[in-house]
Amino acid sequence: MSVMAEARKSPTDATTPWSREELRPERVPEANAINLALREINALSRAFERRLGTVLTVNQTDLAAMEHLIQEGPLTPSELAARLNVTTAASTLVVDRLVALGHVERHRHEHDRRKIVVVPARASVNRAVDELMPVMFGISALVHELPESDRGTVEAFLGRVIAVYRAAVDAPLDAD
Repeated sequence: MSVMAEARKSPTDATTPWSREELRPERVPEANAINLALREINALSRAFERRLGTVLTVNQTDLAAMEHLIQEGPLTPSELAARLNVTTAASTLVVDRLVALGHVERHRHEHDRRKIVVVPARASVNRAVDELMPVMFGISALVHELPESDRGTVEAFLGRVIAVYRAAVDAPLDAD
Protein backbone atom coordinates (compact mmCIF):
# COMPACT_ATOMS: atom_id res chain seq x y z
CA MET A 1 0.00 0.00 0.00
CA SER A 2 1.37 3.42 -0.88
CA VAL A 3 2.23 6.00 1.74
CA MET A 4 -0.49 8.28 0.34
CA ALA A 5 -3.10 5.54 0.55
CA GLU A 6 -2.05 4.70 4.09
CA ALA A 7 -2.25 8.37 5.07
CA ARG A 8 -5.78 8.59 3.67
CA LYS A 9 -6.83 5.48 5.56
CA SER A 10 -5.20 6.47 8.83
CA PRO A 11 -7.50 7.99 11.43
CA THR A 12 -7.37 11.74 11.63
CA ASP A 13 -8.01 13.58 14.83
CA ALA A 14 -7.10 16.91 16.33
CA THR A 15 -3.86 15.54 17.79
CA THR A 16 -2.48 14.12 14.51
CA PRO A 17 -0.51 16.69 12.50
CA TRP A 18 -1.74 17.23 8.97
CA SER A 19 0.42 15.94 6.15
CA ARG A 20 0.40 16.89 2.49
CA GLU A 21 0.13 13.19 1.68
CA GLU A 22 -3.46 13.33 2.96
CA LEU A 23 -4.52 15.29 -0.13
CA ARG A 24 -6.44 12.98 -2.38
CA PRO A 25 -4.97 13.08 -5.89
CA GLU A 26 -8.44 13.15 -7.46
CA ARG A 27 -9.22 16.38 -5.57
CA VAL A 28 -6.09 18.25 -6.65
CA PRO A 29 -6.16 19.80 -10.14
CA GLU A 30 -3.53 18.69 -12.58
CA ALA A 31 -0.47 20.91 -12.53
CA ASN A 32 0.06 22.59 -15.87
CA ALA A 33 1.95 25.63 -17.08
CA ILE A 34 -1.06 27.97 -16.87
CA ASN A 35 -2.10 26.88 -13.35
CA LEU A 36 1.49 27.15 -12.15
CA ALA A 37 1.89 30.59 -13.72
CA LEU A 38 -1.34 31.86 -12.13
CA ARG A 39 -0.22 30.47 -8.76
CA GLU A 40 3.12 32.25 -9.12
CA ILE A 41 1.42 35.53 -10.13
CA ASN A 42 -0.78 35.25 -7.05
CA ALA A 43 2.22 34.63 -4.79
CA LEU A 44 4.23 37.44 -6.37
CA SER A 45 1.29 39.83 -6.08
CA ARG A 46 1.08 39.12 -2.34
CA ALA A 47 4.87 39.51 -2.04
CA PHE A 48 4.66 42.84 -3.88
CA GLU A 49 1.96 44.03 -1.46
CA ARG A 50 4.17 43.05 1.48
CA ARG A 51 7.06 44.93 -0.13
CA LEU A 52 4.88 48.02 -0.58
CA GLY A 53 3.79 47.75 3.06
CA THR A 54 7.46 47.54 4.08
CA VAL A 55 8.38 50.56 1.94
CA LEU A 56 5.56 52.57 3.51
CA THR A 57 6.15 51.01 6.97
CA VAL A 58 2.50 49.94 7.33
CA ASN A 59 0.70 46.69 8.05
CA GLN A 60 -1.73 44.99 5.65
CA THR A 61 -4.83 46.73 7.01
CA ASP A 62 -3.17 50.15 6.87
CA LEU A 63 -2.02 49.44 3.32
CA ALA A 64 -5.58 48.48 2.34
CA ALA A 65 -6.81 51.76 3.86
CA MET A 66 -4.21 53.70 1.85
CA GLU A 67 -5.30 51.87 -1.31
CA HIS A 68 -8.95 52.86 -0.75
CA LEU A 69 -8.02 56.47 -0.07
CA ILE A 70 -5.78 56.71 -3.13
CA GLN A 71 -8.31 55.06 -5.44
CA GLU A 72 -11.50 56.63 -4.10
CA GLY A 73 -10.36 59.94 -2.65
CA PRO A 74 -11.11 61.37 0.80
CA LEU A 75 -13.33 59.16 2.98
CA THR A 76 -14.86 59.61 6.40
CA PRO A 77 -13.60 57.17 9.05
CA SER A 78 -16.95 55.34 8.93
CA GLU A 79 -16.78 55.04 5.12
CA LEU A 80 -13.24 53.70 5.47
CA ALA A 81 -14.41 51.23 8.13
CA ALA A 82 -17.08 49.91 5.76
CA ARG A 83 -14.56 49.43 2.95
CA LEU A 84 -12.10 47.67 5.28
CA ASN A 85 -14.90 45.62 6.85
CA VAL A 86 -13.86 46.69 10.35
CA THR A 87 -15.58 48.57 13.16
CA THR A 88 -15.43 52.35 13.29
CA ALA A 89 -13.28 52.04 16.41
CA ALA A 90 -10.79 49.88 14.49
CA SER A 91 -10.90 52.34 11.60
CA THR A 92 -10.03 55.15 14.01
CA LEU A 93 -6.97 53.20 15.14
CA VAL A 94 -5.94 52.68 11.51
CA VAL A 95 -6.30 56.39 10.79
CA ASP A 96 -4.42 57.30 13.98
CA ARG A 97 -1.49 55.07 12.92
CA LEU A 98 -1.48 56.49 9.39
CA VAL A 99 -1.59 60.08 10.70
CA ALA A 100 1.29 59.34 13.10
CA LEU A 101 3.35 57.98 10.18
CA GLY A 102 2.51 61.01 8.03
CA HIS A 103 0.61 58.96 5.43
CA VAL A 104 -2.76 60.67 5.85
CA GLU A 105 -4.25 63.85 7.21
CA ARG A 106 -7.63 64.62 8.75
CA HIS A 107 -9.56 67.50 7.18
CA ARG A 108 -13.02 68.94 7.57
CA HIS A 109 -15.53 67.62 5.03
CA GLU A 110 -15.93 69.99 2.09
CA HIS A 111 -19.75 70.20 2.33
CA ASP A 112 -20.51 69.13 5.90
CA ARG A 113 -18.09 70.91 8.24
CA ARG A 114 -19.16 68.66 11.14
CA LYS A 115 -17.61 65.63 9.43
CA ILE A 116 -13.94 64.73 9.17
CA VAL A 117 -12.46 63.12 6.07
CA VAL A 118 -9.20 61.23 5.79
CA VAL A 119 -6.97 62.38 2.93
CA PRO A 120 -3.78 60.64 1.79
CA ALA A 121 -0.62 62.75 2.14
CA ARG A 122 0.95 63.70 -1.18
CA ALA A 123 4.39 62.36 -0.25
CA SER A 124 2.95 58.94 0.64
CA VAL A 125 0.95 58.76 -2.57
CA ASN A 126 4.05 59.68 -4.55
CA ARG A 127 6.08 56.97 -2.77
CA ALA A 128 3.39 54.34 -3.45
CA VAL A 129 3.11 55.41 -7.09
CA ASP A 130 6.91 55.21 -7.47
CA GLU A 131 6.69 51.54 -6.43
CA LEU A 132 3.58 50.73 -8.47
CA MET A 133 4.42 52.37 -11.79
CA PRO A 134 7.18 50.01 -12.95
CA VAL A 135 4.80 47.07 -12.51
CA MET A 136 1.87 48.87 -14.15
CA PHE A 137 3.94 50.06 -17.11
CA GLY A 138 5.61 46.66 -17.44
CA ILE A 139 2.25 44.88 -17.67
CA SER A 140 0.91 47.55 -20.02
CA ALA A 141 3.90 47.05 -22.31
CA LEU A 142 3.24 43.30 -22.37
CA VAL A 143 -0.38 43.89 -23.35
CA HIS A 144 0.68 46.20 -26.19
CA GLU A 145 3.12 43.57 -27.45
CA LEU A 146 0.32 41.03 -27.82
CA PRO A 147 -1.11 40.66 -31.28
CA GLU A 148 -4.65 42.05 -31.39
CA SER A 149 -5.97 38.58 -32.23
CA ASP A 150 -4.52 37.17 -28.96
CA ARG A 151 -5.84 39.94 -26.72
CA GLY A 152 -9.44 38.75 -26.96
CA THR A 153 -8.43 35.25 -25.91
CA VAL A 154 -6.38 36.51 -22.97
CA GLU A 155 -9.16 38.93 -21.91
CA ALA A 156 -11.77 36.18 -22.05
CA PHE A 157 -9.60 33.76 -20.08
CA LEU A 158 -8.76 36.34 -17.40
CA GLY A 159 -12.43 37.31 -17.18
CA ARG A 160 -13.30 33.69 -16.48
CA VAL A 161 -10.52 33.43 -13.86
CA ILE A 162 -11.94 36.57 -12.20
CA ALA A 163 -15.42 35.00 -12.24
CA VAL A 164 -14.10 31.89 -10.47
CA TYR A 165 -12.48 34.03 -7.76
CA ARG A 166 -15.56 36.27 -7.45
CA ALA A 167 -17.81 33.23 -6.98
CA ALA A 168 -15.45 31.93 -4.27
CA VAL A 169 -15.33 35.30 -2.49
CA ASP A 170 -19.12 35.78 -2.70
CA ALA A 171 -20.00 32.23 -1.60
CA PRO A 172 -21.82 32.03 1.73
CA LEU A 173 -19.64 31.12 4.67
CA ASP A 174 -20.30 27.80 6.37
CA ALA A 175 -21.92 28.29 9.76
CA ASP A 176 -19.86 25.69 11.61
